[in-house]
Amino acid sequence: MKITRFTTTPLTLGKSLLRVETDAGVEGWAEVPGRNNRVFDGYLEGVIAPVLVGEDPRLIDRHWETLALGREERFFKLPGWVVGVVDVALWDILGKDTGLPVHTLMGGARRTTIPLYWSTGSGWRMQPEEMLALVQDGWERGFRAFKIRMDWRGWRQDIDPEKDFQLFRLAREFLGGGEYLGFDANNGYSVSTAIQQGRRFEALGIDHFEEPIPHYDLPGLKQVSDALDVAVSAGEQDAFRWWFQNLVLLGDPDILQPDILNAGGPSEVKRIFEMATTLDKPVMPHSPQAGINSMASLHVYATVQNATRPHEFSIEFSGPLDDVADLYGEDVLPRDGAMVLTDGPGFGIELNEGALARLTVR
Repeated sequence: MKITRFTTTPLTLGKSLLRVETDAGVEGWAEVPGRNNRVFDGYLEGVIAPVLVGEDPRLIDRHWETLALGREERFFKLPGWVVGVVDVALWDILGKDTGLPVHTLMGGARRTTIPLYWSTGSGWRMQPEEMLALVQDGWERGFRAFKIRMDWRGWRQDIDPEKDFQLFRLAREFLGGGEYLGFDANNGYSVSTAIQQGRRFEALGIDHFEEPIPHYDLPGLKQVSDALDVAVSAGEQDAFRWWFQNLVLLGDPDILQPDILNAGGPSEVKRIFEMATTLDKPVMPHSPQAGINSMASLHVYATVQNATRPHEFSIEFSGPLDDVADLYGEDVLPRDGAMVLTDGPGFGIELNEGALARLTVR
């Protein structure tokens, strides 16, 4: 089997579909994040296609090292998310070629029903009642675990921690039965503010405190983690296992949160999960989406024995869920706040060519 062609199709869902075609008629699919379509196409034309067309797509580790680390005759190092997109598609091909789901190829699923948490963001733009309405929407959809996100980023440091607290307070009061509730500061606090805010959250009841400070401040992250009892999580923006090694050595968060693309694809996320198990660190993937990449993240997560925390799910970056299901099949959508993985080959995606034509950006 040889790779014959790479193509990307921009979708009205706010992302592009990558198709990796082979001479055996087997295709692998992945999604390119919407704001990165042109950037990815540049890498695809200039680097990826020239080195991978004509290669056997099933040699996944070899291709991962070529793209992430370079080879002597073609030395380059691509960003983690670019490697991740290609890696997702290659695992999909391997699954279809063998007739097996990726979670089986990666050692077997410890569970195929995975609880999800409803992730809702842009808290910086909202009043507390608006965020509460989004949490209530998730409740009506059958979710019983939640996270609210501020989406502040580092350049809005310490803008309005009191309003952030009120957002959390209302959500916590609504979830009065002890349901899971996390808070994502999205890099928005200084160390002292993060500690003060974390203690206030602890008094109300919080299940994890995500990215409290800018992700590059690893000594500061350790200060926050050491000062608080709540589990502090980090890692969604980080690429490759060696950064996660530094994250643990210098920042020592309680939970590691690799993103299926940013970290370098299913191949690298599996390695990070294995490292986390060795270090007795819980894992909890970053994955605020529905579609192929969400399924890729779930398949890898399903193989981890101690992956007991809920997996992220959001509709904010996915497009209308009816369109997502029409394009990829109903199995990509949750049922009663959980995702049920099938034994379908690859990531269990059923691409509807008619829906693809309808959702293609012209």
